[in-house]
Amino acid sequence: MIRNTISKGYAPRTERRAILTIILLIAEIFIFSIISRNFLSGQNLSTVLRNATDLAIISIGMTMVMIMGGIDISVGSSLGVVAIIIGWMIQAKINPLLIVLAAIAVGMMIGIINGSLITYGKIPDIIVTLGTSNILRAAVFAMLGGRWLTGLPPVFSWLTAGNLLGIPTSFYILIIFYIIFWYFLTFRTSGRHIYAIGNGIEASSLSGININRTRLKAYSILGALVGFSALLYVGRLGSVEITVGIDLPMQAIAAVVIGGTSVKGGSGSIIGTLAGVLFMAIMRNGIVLLGIPSLWERFVIGILILISVGFDLLISQRAKQLQRIQIAQQREAAISIKSH
Repeated sequence: MIRNTISKGYAPRTERRAILTIILLIAEIFIFSIISRNFLSGQNLSTVLRNATDLAIISIGMTMVMIMGGIDISVGSSLGVVAIIIGWMIQAKINPLLIVLAAIAVGMMIGIINGSLITYGKIPDIIVTLGTSNILRAAVFAMLGGRWLTGLPPVFSWLTAGNLLGIPTSFYILIIFYIIFWYFLTFRTSGRHIYAIGNGIEASSLSGININRTRLKAYSILGALVGFSALLYVGRLGSVEITVGIDLPMQAIAAVVIGGTSVKGGSGSIIGTLAGVLFMAIMRNGIVLLGIPSLWERFVIGILILISVGFDLLISQRAKQLQRIQIAQQREAAISIKSH
C-alpha cells in the first residue's frame, strides 16, 4: 500500500522549467527565421532533425539517469566503440538484423557494467563513468589504428537519409522513442520509482522500492539507447572518425539540464529534454548559417548550463525556505492549540 502511494506521488508532470524551455525554443525559431532567409527551408529543417536524432535518443537515457541523481559521461566513448563494431560487421556483410541486435547488446553491456560498478561497487557515478570513458576512448583509438573507418556501404542510411511524406524518417524514429519513454516514466511503476529514488533513497527503500534493480535498469537502458544511436550515427555519416562522440556527453547533459531536469535529481521530464535537444540543435544550425565561428557554440552551451544549474539551485533553495516556513507555522499552530 505504501509502495503504491509513493509511486503515484512521484508521477512526473510538465514542470515550469520545461515549459520555459519550450517558450525559448519557439522564440529561438522566430529569431533565426528573421535573421536567416534559409533557416525555415525544408532542406535546412530536415538537416537539423537528422543531425539531432542520435543525441535526442541518448538524452532520453541520460534524463532517466539524472532524474535518479546520477550521471554518465562515458556515452560518447561507448557510442564510438559500438559504431566501430557496426562498421566492421557491415564490411563483413553480416545480416543487418544481427548488426542491430549486436549494437544494442554491446551498448547495453557497457551500461550494465557502469550500473553494476555504481550500484554494487558503491563507487560514485562520476568516477565510474570517467574511468570507463577513458578505457573505451583508448579502445576506439586501438580499434581504428589511428585511421578513419570510411567507405561503409549505406546499410542503415535509410534510418536517417530516408523521407516519408516529405518528413525525415529519423523524425518518426525520434517521436516513437519519446512517446514510449514518456509513457514509461509517466504511467509505469518502474518509471515512477526512478523519480522516487531521485527524491530520496532512504524513503524509497523504506517504501519497498528495489533501489539496486531500478538503478541498474536505468543505466542498462541508457546503454541500449547508445547502441541504437550508433546505428543512426553510422547510417548518417557512412564512416567512423577517431574523434567520434567526443563532445556527446557534454551535449547530452546540456540538453537534459536545459530541458529542466534537476542536477540534484528527483525532477525532470522527457518533454523538457526533447525541447532542450531541439533548442541546442537549432542553436548550432543558426551559428553555422550566420557564419559564426564554431568556438562560440561551446561558449553558449557552457553559459546555458551554468544558467540552468543556477536556476535549479535557486528553485531548490526557495522550496526549502517555503518548507521551513510551513513547518514553523505548523508548530506555532500546534502550540496555540495546546495553550487553549
